[in-house]
Amino acid sequence: MNQDPRLAQAREALTREAADEARALAKARNTKGVRDEGLHLAWAEVLEELGLLEDLILELNLAIRDNPERLETYTRLAEVMMDHGEHLRAAKVWTALIKREPDRPDHYQGLGEALKEAGEYEKARTVYQQAFNRTGDSRFTGLLKELSFLESPDTPPEQTDRSEQLVPEAHHLVAFTTLFASREGVYARQWVSPTGESGYTPIHEPLNSKVAENHILGNYTIGAYPVRLDNTVNYVALDLDVAKFALNKAITSQKAFSALMTKAQKVARDIVDCAAAHELPAYIEDSGFKGRHCWIFLDTPIPAAAGMKLAMLLRNEIMPLPQELTVELFPKQSSVRSGGLGNLIKLPLGLHRRTGNRALFLEPDGQPVKNQLAFMESVSKADRRSIQEAIQRLNSRTQVVVPPWMPAPEDSEVSETRKPAPLPRIVETPYNLDTDPQFQYLMLKCAPLKSIVDKANRTAMLTNEESMVLIHTVGHLDHGPEAVNELFRRCMNADPALFLKSQLKGNPMSCPKIRSRIPETTAAVPCNCAFDLAVNLYPTPLIHVRQMTDATHAVPLGLTVDSLQFQNLLQDYLKLQKQLRETTILLSRYEARLKQVFEDAGVEFMETPMGRLKLLKKEGEEVSFHLEM
Repeated sequence: MNQDPRLAQAREALTREAADEARALAKARNTKGVRDEGLHLAWAEVLEELGLLEDLILELNLAIRDNPERLETYTRLAEVMMDHGEHLRAAKVWTALIKREPDRPDHYQGLGEALKEAGEYEKARTVYQQAFNRTGDSRFTGLLKELSFLESPDTPPEQTDRSEQLVPEAHHLVAFTTLFASREGVYARQWVSPTGESGYTPIHEPLNSKVAENHILGNYTIGAYPVRLDNTVNYVALDLDVAKFALNKAITSQKAFSALMTKAQKVARDIVDCAAAHELPAYIEDSGFKGRHCWIFLDTPIPAAAGMKLAMLLRNEIMPLPQELTVELFPKQSSVRSGGLGNLIKLPLGLHRRTGNRALFLEPDGQPVKNQLAFMESVSKADRRSIQEAIQRLNSRTQVVVPPWMPAPEDSEVSETRKPAPLPRIVETPYNLDTDPQFQYLMLKCAPLKSIVDKANRTAMLTNEESMVLIHTVGHLDHGPEAVNELFRRCMNADPALFLKSQLKGNPMSCPKIRSRIPETTAAVPCNCAFDLAVNLYPTPLIHVRQMTDATHAVPLGLTVDSLQFQNLLQDYLKLQKQLRETTILLSRYEARLKQVFEDAGVEFMETPMGRLKLLKKEGEEVSFHLEM
């Protein structure tokens, strides 16, 4: 075998996991004029590991040119083409093998499989029939039955354009696994039986780049379980499907089926418009059979309860649906117990195993997005604050059901003589949580209540117990309903039925009751206020407010270091500073690695999907990069 220094360098780069360096060396090779079967096969191994499909196919063809009698190379070439969805090209290779070995059943099966995957069912039927007549192998009778099922009228008439074969590169797979990061350590594969039954089988393996690649190439089709182990989600989805009764009527009519798909697309567009009105980017996907998926991707995970809440509110905005359509929400659960999985959703870009249609992202007009793989890297993600604000606004449009009376939660046996005197009335208009003296003073004095409010601002989530504590303490303030409702509006999982309409009367929640309701919170903060038991036989945080004087609430409370507004501002600022610092460090590391790749390859620029990336060198300055779009 001829020695090729680039081959050795590329192998060494792969052992160092320097894939970009190995890729540059592979692209720089020049083997067309070399007649050496062994060299071409050696390069084929490297190119297959790098995922360079066309280069791999070229080297295998060159190996066949140099030794046409080695039939194993034909088989390998056909299998590579099949694995990467090049079904018609694979069919030509299988045909060449049949000419050389006309009595080998495996070659006929390979050719029939390639034709079947390409949708050429009649040609596949002819191949299987010829193979059975020539070889007598019983496997072909089963393959003929399977073809009969695939050609049955149960297959919907609308077919997606199959001309675009998706061959993902490493960065596309990273984008896919990032967008659809779901329950850890498990995904599901779709199956369809010859009887027409279909479903999913859980596979207890990580949804990694290899799984994503097989899904996009069409080797198998996967679904994911949205709710992660910590009960958060990375995306929210609404699944629009044609109802079974409508599908049964339209299944044999292209015109009727197209009309149903038009309705589904219109509703999907309405969902996208509704989300956009609340500054949430949403994207439409053809599910590959009888409907549409609408996806909202998140820049950071949010609680599954919040994702479910958002999906429900968006669904409410588009109701009523046409009677021919149904809508499913993902996530369906606010939490999934340990060992459970929750409900799954089929992921985009794969083939629907029943129809053979690819699930493509669509433009609002219903046309497929032009570059499906690059599209994944360009999607906008909703941030946590936008989700929170959208839920608040959509919640406010929902009619709030207010209980006519909220009795004191406990201690009803306390006598009238022990009940606290009326709170000093301090009127502040217009209402502002950060300038409400009673509320702010209560936050300064009661650490558990402040901890709950801080959590609401930080995570936009409250448990039912925390909500009850707020209602039965803050709800007794002069502006208690406004304060409680404002805090609930900041939460993504707030129950509209808990919003207050009027100030609560009776006994507020006592300190012992608060400790029994939220023990984890009270144990983590100072919760041991010393009240004069001779005067206050009923300890409650509201005693602090009754002890307010003109001097204690004369201090301006707006944007002070103790106000919630300032605390929110400070938290956001510190978060941005941390992200900036981490991004700067990461950027410098990538620039150093890129510089090394450029220098090792001896180039000053590289072509990328986004444009030409140039290495800039100025005397006395650090090396930098410039991307020419």
